[in-house]
Amino acid sequence: MKIGTHHGKFHADEVFAVAILRKLYPDARIVRTRNKSVLAQCDLVVDVGGGPYDHHSVQKVHRPNGIPYAAAGLIWRDFGDRFLEALGVEREEDRALVSSNIDDKLFQAIDAIDNGIDLERDMRIKGISELVGSFNPPWNSQEDENRAFERALDFATQILMNYANHEISRLQATEIVKAAYAARKEPALLVLPTCCPWTETLLEIDPAGEVLYVAFPDKTGQYRLQVVPKGPGTFEARKPLPSEWAGKEGEELVSICGVEDAVFCHPARFIAGAESLDGILQMAEEALAAEPSNP
Repeated sequence: MKIGTHHGKFHADEVFAVAILRKLYPDARIVRTRNKSVLAQCDLVVDVGGGPYDHHSVQKVHRPNGIPYAAAGLIWRDFGDRFLEALGVEREEDRALVSSNIDDKLFQAIDAIDNGIDLERDMRIKGISELVGSFNPPWNSQEDENRAFERALDFATQILMNYANHEISRLQATEIVKAAYAARKEPALLVLPTCCPWTETLLEIDPAGEVLYVAFPDKTGQYRLQVVPKGPGTFEARKPLPSEWAGKEGEELVSICGVEDAVFCHPARFIAGAESLDGILQMAEEALAAEPSNP
């Protein structure tokens, strides 16, 4: 298997495109060139050569939301399903959901930047594009360009796997969140039996904004009480934790809230902790009863 892409300065879009393909074809040889006769001998060519995975044309392919595809998004569009199936996502509808989420959270911004569109909505992804670009050797460096590309490829592969694993884990937690939502005794409090991704699922199933706080065990054995944001991608809470708790911990927090095993409350009032489930439920009860206050 030969995967062709252009030589010279590399960018995040072709690096991620190759990362996707190399996970599917781990023994593939990467050929970096602009020589058309050499590219013609490759099985897949990305970001060069004028084929289906080269977006450098006036007639670009656009997503329904208007964001044009670059090499990363084009490869993900056509190979993302196989990539996720190889990771063990069995149901087609689940793969479609995870694939769409990864495109939205990762590849759309990378593609937009490579097409000269600066997306203000997600500076984190802009940072990823810049970080991948930073693997290019400086103009006065003697480092081999292909070796630098391989280092960038390893970096991009890890990011891709992180995004995929997080989206798959969120999918696997969906039924846990839905079951806890259905079992609520207090409409404003969601109590989870385990630490798992809940934010996106809860915002989808609770559009009326009934749930204000989520209680759950963390991986240290303690318990946490976290605010529910008003929407995706924002820290603004439906109801912040009580202002008098802000930044307090240990005995000082215990003296204020009256919960004997209270541990801390973040200064931004979006999360608090206690040693036990009973303790965190007491803190939740107090927070729900408290008068709303500005963050």
